[in-house]
Amino acid sequence: MIFEELPNEIVYEIFDYLSAVDLLLCFFNLNSHFNKLLYQQLNKSHFDFRRISKVNFDYICEKYISSLVDQITSIHLSNEDNTPSQIKLFLAHDNFKLRQFTNLKSISLSYVQSKQLLDQTMIECSYLPCLTHFCLDSDGIEMDESDAEYFVYCLSELSTLIYCYLDISWEFEVDFKNFSPNESYISTSLKHLTLGTVECSLGLLNRLLQYMPNLQSLEMDYRDNYEAYELLIPNLSLNRLEVRLYDTVSNLNNMLKTMPNLHYLTCILLDDYINGNQWEEMIRKSLSKLKTINIQMKYEPPNNENKEVQLNEIVESFRTEFWINEYQRFIRCNWYITDKQHEPSYSYVNIFTLPYIFHYFDGSHECVLTKSTYPYDNEHLTCNQIDRLHYRSSYFTDSILSRVRINNIRSLTLSFPINEQFLSVVSNLDQLNSLDVYIDERKNLDNIQSELQFLLDRTPFLYSLSFCPWSSANSHITFKEIRCASVRQLDIRGDPSYSSWYVSPSVCEKQCVQLFHSPLAIQCETLIIKVTTRQIILDLVNNMPNLKALNVMCGDDVGSYVDGAELLENELFNWLYRQLPSTSIMSRDTTKNRIIRIWIR
Repeated sequence: MIFEELPNEIVYEIFDYLSAVDLLLCFFNLNSHFNKLLYQQLNKSHFDFRRISKVNFDYICEKYISSLVDQITSIHLSNEDNTPSQIKLFLAHDNFKLRQFTNLKSISLSYVQSKQLLDQTMIECSYLPCLTHFCLDSDGIEMDESDAEYFVYCLSELSTLIYCYLDISWEFEVDFKNFSPNESYISTSLKHLTLGTVECSLGLLNRLLQYMPNLQSLEMDYRDNYEAYELLIPNLSLNRLEVRLYDTVSNLNNMLKTMPNLHYLTCILLDDYINGNQWEEMIRKSLSKLKTINIQMKYEPPNNENKEVQLNEIVESFRTEFWINEYQRFIRCNWYITDKQHEPSYSYVNIFTLPYIFHYFDGSHECVLTKSTYPYDNEHLTCNQIDRLHYRSSYFTDSILSRVRINNIRSLTLSFPINEQFLSVVSNLDQLNSLDVYIDERKNLDNIQSELQFLLDRTPFLYSLSFCPWSSANSHITFKEIRCASVRQLDIRGDPSYSSWYVSPSVCEKQCVQLFHSPLAIQCETLIIKVTTRQIILDLVNNMPNLKALNVMCGDDVGSYVDGAELLENELFNWLYRQLPSTSIMSRDTTKNRIIRIWIR
């Protein structure tokens, strides 16, 4: 049967497997019938531009977006390594303005580095009459109190907003002490708020609850600034709370008293501990409507004596009708001892409810004792919610932690050679998207090449592969023999942390020639690298046929220091501008200005 003759229901089912971008590139303007089907499909499609090439991005923006502004309902724009300056290009396009997307319901912005760009975006979003979801993942934007107040005002201007996710850096002192909300600053529509890296003080939390009086769910970090000048105001609408608390257990009870209608509570206490009886008393007095509770607590015990007695005391306080029958929660306590080879070593206890719903598990130190109310405690501990893991050869090796099973990992930092427990602890790599490879040169590295390839053969959806440091990997791994068909992003800068760019070795011309002939480089679309000379940048662009984006630090980038701050000249930047294709766009990383980001093709 000819594809064009398939019933519409079958065509729509096929369309569901394709992204909105792919649909436009493959089917738009084939004929009037397909255009009609596409318009119907695009009404419910999500336009995700995070991994698009610049050529396709420019083409779609130039040819299609202006005719679809009243149909697009969801969009994700990103300034990450594979699409640098994308948000700026989209907002500045001549054919359309963001405010024209009158049916847009959801917008997500990743790696926003400029406050000016953020302010521009917020103004445009204020004109969107249907916007219900707003997600912001910033990098390096630091807001003082006046900046934060203005941003909250901009949020209140989004009159239809219901869901909001914010990952921004507010100074901890920001708590709006001198700012009283008026009607123009209050968002009555917002019901769900997630604060990624924002640490709330008492004052800030109070103001947010005042600005958002109908808030139903809140996820946040809370840290006491020890300058409490007021009591937490009551909130009767909040029914879901996920909170991480630092040194604030004394304030937890007061916080819960102000949220009597909570149905769901996940609480992570760092550096403190509350026993099961105390939890029960707080919940019965303050949270009579609570249906679900998850707890994790980490604290340093008063001494290292009688470990079993101390853990038994904790466990017995949770072995009650309240925890096991009413809330169907078991508890486990792990006693850890830090590396004994490095003084001073110390102990700490990690307590958590089962089933394990948390996104992090501590396997970095030796677990010497565990106690639990779970009747089948000798079975494996399954952790299905963990999506990021740092695993070294010394991790998860003791008899207790070796029983942990992590099934849905998406981002993995792994030290080679790997130990024999790794594939038992992390048995399923089907969802792995990002892998950072570290080489432990203190170990026997004879089999490291085969170990890495064995692992890569088990990762069908791996997108990003990083080697840290590159010099060690290069000396022990034959790069041209590594194969992984799904990898599109290579990071050989030396280490993900910015500070190490200065001390990690640069890639020279000889190493680049070896890189060009490797299968990974041939299929690579995004490269993150540190090089010795500017000519290597051109060689990378000209010899890697699928390279779309380049994030590079170059030894030719001349700079000087004035009053302790580095001032970079634009000579290299201007030289690259003249040498690269005219369609390329370049920018300096605003938080790490020695890094040049190029969106090539």
